Amino acid sequence: MLRRTRYRDNSAVQLFCVPHAGNGPAVFRGWADRLAPEIETVVVELPGRESRFYDVPYQRMEPLVNDLADAVIDCLSADRPFAFFGNSMGSVIAFETLHEIHRRTGREALHLFVSACGAPHCRSILPPMGHLEDEELIREVDTRYGGIPAPVLADKEFLALALPTLRADICVLEAYRQDEPQPLKCPITAFAGRFDATIPLEQVEAWCEQTSATFQSFVLEEGHLYLDSARDVLLRNLSQALLVSAACEREVPSD
Repeated sequence: MLRRTRYRDNSAVQLFCVPHAGNGPAVFRGWADRLAPEIETVVVELPGRESRFYDVPYQRMEPLVNDLADAVIDCLSADRPFAFFGNSMGSVIAFETLHEIHRRTGREALHLFVSACGAPHCRSILPPMGHLEDEELIREVDTRYGGIPAPVLADKEFLALALPTLRADICVLEAYRQDEPQPLKCPITAFAGRFDATIPLEQVEAWCEQTSATFQSFVLEEGHLYLDSARDVLLRNLSQALLVSAACEREVPSD
């Protein structure tokens, strides 16, 4: 479930990255080389994609989070802090996984970075689409988020293979509910696209209610899909925030 892109036993912090719906580790290709060398990057690979293409995707959030927490806890270093970055659906998965890790171990993350996602207690402004027929679902995904290349749309065989995982991810997210904020104790940084018609900026700012620590937000001149186009901005902010937080944690005397 986890892919350690480059093991660094002398790193200052571990960063776990969770991709958006229907996608796998490939969306974070090159991150390990461009983040500060003190950061070890660990990418989440859920079933139904890339090397786990033939594994059955999750249908509900709870078992997904339970299994991911198992994997992360096994990967954690006792003497290094850890953080999470989640993109779109991956933000909610990261948020819930941090709660589960804390319930089991008492450990708090150093930082949570969320991207292209409204706060968990905010309701989507868009109607559900997981129940749509295949062709209608593909059109709706392309209309809402864009980014599906024409050759992919024309490849009916590939779409038939990839669609079950995308549909499962969408249904997991649409069935997820949180009525009231359940704040983490770690800082949260939220990224959003100014031209993202699927996530109102006020729902991104509402992440401030999901932490009892500090909150910061960055509005990018982007739409919904910006992991590639805004990569430099994202990685620069991640590196700076993590290294400062890790340094501050080392300076705090233990009881």
